[in-house]
Amino acid sequence: MKQLRADITGLRAVAVLSVTVYHLIHTLAPKYNFMQGGFIGVDIFFVISGFLMTKIIYEGLEKRKFSLRDFYLRRAKRICPSLLATVFVFMGLGYLLIGTGDLKRMANEAVSALFFLSNFYFAGKSDYFANTALDQVFLHTWSLSVEWQFYMFYPLVLMGLMKYFSKDGIKKSLVLLTVLSLIFGIWYTDVNQKASYFLLPSRAFELLFGGLAYFYPVQSQKIKPAVFEAAGLLLILLSLIIVNADSGWPTLWTVLPCAAAYLCIACANPRTLLGNAVLQKLGLWSYSLYLVHWPIIVFASKIGIDAYFIELILPIFLCGLCLYYVFETSRNYGRKFLLCYGVTAIACALITINGASFRLVTAPPEGSQYGGRNIPFEGDIYSLGDKNRDIDFILSGDSFARHYTRDMQDRKLHVITVFRDGCYSFGKHVNRRPEGIIDEKCSGRYAGLLKAANLYPDKKILIGQDWPRYERGLCLRETEEKISAENFKQAIAEDLAQLAEDLQGREVYILLTPAQTVFDIGATCMYLHELDNPLAKLLRTGITCYREKELTLPPINEFLRTEIAKYPNFHAIDPNKAICKGQNCTILLENLTPVFQDGLHYSIDGSRKVVEYILKEMDVQSPISLVNKD
Repeated sequence: MKQLRADITGLRAVAVLSVTVYHLIHTLAPKYNFMQGGFIGVDIFFVISGFLMTKIIYEGLEKRKFSLRDFYLRRAKRICPSLLATVFVFMGLGYLLIGTGDLKRMANEAVSALFFLSNFYFAGKSDYFANTALDQVFLHTWSLSVEWQFYMFYPLVLMGLMKYFSKDGIKKSLVLLTVLSLIFGIWYTDVNQKASYFLLPSRAFELLFGGLAYFYPVQSQKIKPAVFEAAGLLLILLSLIIVNADSGWPTLWTVLPCAAAYLCIACANPRTLLGNAVLQKLGLWSYSLYLVHWPIIVFASKIGIDAYFIELILPIFLCGLCLYYVFETSRNYGRKFLLCYGVTAIACALITINGASFRLVTAPPEGSQYGGRNIPFEGDIYSLGDKNRDIDFILSGDSFARHYTRDMQDRKLHVITVFRDGCYSFGKHVNRRPEGIIDEKCSGRYAGLLKAANLYPDKKILIGQDWPRYERGLCLRETEEKISAENFKQAIAEDLAQLAEDLQGREVYILLTPAQTVFDIGATCMYLHELDNPLAKLLRTGITCYREKELTLPPINEFLRTEIAKYPNFHAIDPNKAICKGQNCTILLENLTPVFQDGLHYSIDGSRKVVEYILKEMDVQSPISLVNKD
């Protein structure tokens, strides 16, 4: 085995600790703002990887001993065994414990991870910093995909540069490539925040920083290496404290952790400050710890274990240790391993078809499905319910307005709807979609609401949004200028003022944001009763399956309540009052139907009590009074 540099091993420990603690706090104790920049651990990993790959490739080429085949093979033997083990174990747990929709999504993630395409998959599916990230068991594999794609192209780049340039020319070329990638990353984050976070072109500069650490070592006769390393570590600490992702990532701030890692590596301190035994061991185990930490957090949340972050450190540590010593320390993987890899990928692909629905004793009841199922949401005016009766009211908004409609339909109400999911659309502002564009149907939703208001001038108007979801995506309607997160509330205030002006004294009811479980424990419990295996039986009888849970009420609701109160004809309706007493909220009905369909939206049955409360607040009588199923 090659002698490892103690400083780089210690830096790996810093990186994995940063990411793990950040994820534990951010997901399990979000009320604490400690170490908001912990995600920069991935950036540090990228710099380390860039340095090591540059060293391996360049020195191999210099000695005329570099082989692309051997390079790719060594990378595969380093990365794939532990990745396969992680996917296999957690897919197995998913098979035993979770429902068809979640397992199908999980299998899609697994396939993309095994083929190192998960960064592309998540660029189109997930916001890394959103609550919905807890739905993605293999979300963290995006960084492995970025690294693997870098490994595919980087040797070819260096080989081409060596063919035409001297070492000095190669060094200058890497500086140019680093600067160009940095500029692109900053620009692309402004254009398409989600894709920029996940994709290689906007992340390449971080790996290239590692290349610069190889070609531009930090040396001084007057300043000791320990001083440079200490400066780098202080910059990492500063990054952990002051960096956040409010404006997306990467940004110009990304240079801070990259420069910090550069200093730590490039000074090559022989008596590293990171040389203590604990950090050295954690550095050795860092890849395995990284692989297991996120799925453990996700499954703990999924099955309803009310763990604080400290309680999960031990299982993460033990699982990471097992993964390291069983899979990572060996490099003797050949055709049998390749066969296992292929079989696992095929099995995951088959599960993507229907989520292995044959596992269930009976099919889930229709009432457990999304409360707006099969209701149009193309931004157009739509007439919902019993068209033989007079119109009851107008309802507009995103999927957090639509999830009440199946119940309204069952009550034989007649409602005029104007829906567009994932859409904030008001007089002054509209949101960009995660891919960086303004959806025309979303932009037109506000005009559709005003048109409906003019068509039915005597009808009350109900508006529903998941308000905080759009904090990092708003822009001015007229100029498309981006609105910062700091000005988000001001933008809402301006839109409410414009709404009041445009509707000219109409009675408007505005729904506040529902508390959310993120991972819906109610749905998990429902599926545990449909899965006939010993582990599912154990969990549903002794560990999970409870009817109520303490949920965090969205802080933005108080702001909304204050702003809405400024207009005499505006009324705030808090849906949480229908199912919560304080912060203690119903999440599972007596018939084992979950209140939430996905941890965010109400199910059909789960919305019944909320709709009943809304109609009471609006003084609307429904033809049918439905019996609540809790």
